[in-house]
Amino acid sequence: MSEDDRIARKRMQTRDRIAAAAHTLFERDGYEGVTMEQIAAEADVARGTLYNHFPVKEAVLVHWMHNELEQDLQAVVEDYVLSRESFVARVATLWHGSASWWEHHRQYAAPYIRFRFQQVRDGMEQQASSDMLPLYVLLIDQAQQAGEIRSDTAAGRLAHYLHFLYLGAVMTWLSGADVRLEAELCTALDFFMQGAAHTDGTARSDLRKPNDQV
Repeated sequence: MSEDDRIARKRMQTRDRIAAAAHTLFERDGYEGVTMEQIAAEADVARGTLYNHFPVKEAVLVHWMHNELEQDLQAVVEDYVLSRESFVARVATLWHGSASWWEHHRQYAAPYIRFRFQQVRDGMEQQASSDMLPLYVLLIDQAQQAGEIRSDTAAGRLAHYLHFLYLGAVMTWLSGADVRLEAELCTALDFFMQGAAHTDGTARSDLRKPNDQV
């Protein structure tokens, strides 16, 4: 392992430790009630170290959520998503698992989404690459090669469009207690396919019955 690799690994370990300590405080005291100073103390790092890794509390939350989402959805991706035969079925299966995950972490959804859109506004989107974007790129690239998705737009750009629709569905879900997240995600995927699919037609998504999409 090179010196640069060792430094990068140590940096990631520090970031993970800070995020885990912050989550402990969020669960105990509530997200809004926790300060950066408390996070530094809980993680046993200097304030300067904390701010070098995370400029604001929202960034700590995003790092923890990305780690948790990746870990919790890994089995879904490996066992179910990649085995589906179409792009729509793969994304629908992924989002079905994601909907369940969000329902268990609803208290963090609003600050997470606010910060993610703020990153886009401030040109910091590439600093938050550890979410589902790489998987979207993979799935879209496969779909382009299979002729399911238009190939005149880069997979990376289409992945961003898909992700913003995904975040928009989560925002709508947060707006009212009677809104079903799976239904909103289904609509978001339908919107995406209306613009991204080849003009010879495409199957509509159905998040409500992911097990039927094989």
